[in-house]
Amino acid sequence: MTLSWDLFTIVFFAALGAVGALLGRGKALGILMGSFMGYVVATELGSLAFDEAKHFAHTQNFSLFLVKVALFFATIIILNAKTELSGKGGDDGSLVIGIIYGLLAAGFMATAILSFLDPGAKVDLLAKSVLITKIDQLKLVWIVAPIGFLFVADFVKGKVSK
Repeated sequence: MTLSWDLFTIVFFAALGAVGALLGRGKALGILMGSFMGYVVATELGSLAFDEAKHFAHTQNFSLFLVKVALFFATIIILNAKTELSGKGGDDGSLVIGIIYGLLAAGFMATAILSFLDPGAKVDLLAKSVLITKIDQLKLVWIVAPIGFLFVADFVKGKVSK
């Protein structure tokens, strides 16, 4: 079996779906919301952090992409470990809803990471992976669907206020 970007993408989605199932709705939602915040931090501060990192001797192999991805995941981890965004763990809602939040987080994370790539590298990656191309084509879905699903999930739980 040959490793491919499609296989990596399937494993990434499966892992985050499993995380949503294991940690519960609250934690999975925290990861999803942290992803949105991490995207903003990486997009807005990535270039500044990269410019500052260039002043250090051991950062020749750093790229803007690497710095943005590091900021993105660091923000997600910090927000989910040390803030109220981390939500409640355990069985706090439907298993299916937790899995869906995990899958939505995976889709948004993939979309965010693709946006950090320089255009040439992105074209090369899209040429190598049918699945990543589909994810990129559906980027608007990965951005908007989590917002809509928040309302659907609340409605399913009977929490919609009248």
